[in-house]
Amino acid sequence: MDFKELEYFSTIVKCGNLTHAARQLYVSQPTLSKFLQKLEEDLGLVLFQRGSRRLKLTYAGQRYYAHVERILSQKREMDAEMTDILRSDRGVLYVGIPPFRCSFSLPKVLPIFHKEFPQVQFRIVEAPSAVLDQKLLNGEIDLAFYMSFERITGLSYQVMHSDKMYAILSKGHPLEAKAAQIGEFSLEWLAGQTLLLQNRTQRQGQYILQELEKRHIQPAEILESSNIRAAAALAANGYGVGFLSGELLEHLELNIPFGAYPLQNCTLHIESVAAWRTGDYLPRYAQAFIKLMEQV
Repeated sequence: MDFKELEYFSTIVKCGNLTHAARQLYVSQPTLSKFLQKLEEDLGLVLFQRGSRRLKLTYAGQRYYAHVERILSQKREMDAEMTDILRSDRGVLYVGIPPFRCSFSLPKVLPIFHKEFPQVQFRIVEAPSAVLDQKLLNGEIDLAFYMSFERITGLSYQVMHSDKMYAILSKGHPLEAKAAQIGEFSLEWLAGQTLLLQNRTQRQGQYILQELEKRHIQPAEILESSNIRAAAALAANGYGVGFLSGELLEHLELNIPFGAYPLQNCTLHIESVAAWRTGDYLPRYAQAFIKLMEQV
């Protein structure tokens, strides 16, 4: 089997049906059907469960797919490294960043990067952290930068900064005065409160929900928003308690007075990280971009 046929199989698995896979591969559906039939005959194994609209892998298919992905990953790494040597810092860098982090980091980093690597094309993918994880695993982006408190299998990480989570409150909030006395905010105070959280595809929302669950704390209401500035502004105006990591807090730039206090006795350690798919080759310009992001 050659690499083209490995790509055929991988695409069929990811698309879940032959019609979509054929469209993505620019081949006819009968061509893919014949390829799959011959593959199963050559192996003497059934790789897909038939009978439903979406193709599902059998156990043999799952193991075959794991080997195919490993081989294709090694080929991509080899191709990237050879291209890097041949082109001498020419290529395309796909970077995923959550929108708020993108707003304060890229204006500082990208002009410097372009000056140092003028032959490298830059592509931005803005999405929540959980979505970026999947895009990394699928090979759709090369790097991602976000806050992390756990590690995903199949991804490698470089820690750029350690961080803390802060509670955000209006100056008139009863808990703000309480927190000001000790310089910290206790998670136990959140029982019966209105909370402003980033949605569940964003790390900060996941972080707070896990800390609450561990302590069996029940808030009165949880309002989820993907807009970090909007959630912080609501908290600063007295509507509930918001949360933000220290790094993002530095770049919030609200024109409203508010209190921000580090959460007390958190069990989860948060970090600002660069992430990429394990085993993928990082060309020199990708490594240089990580170093620039560390300096933001």
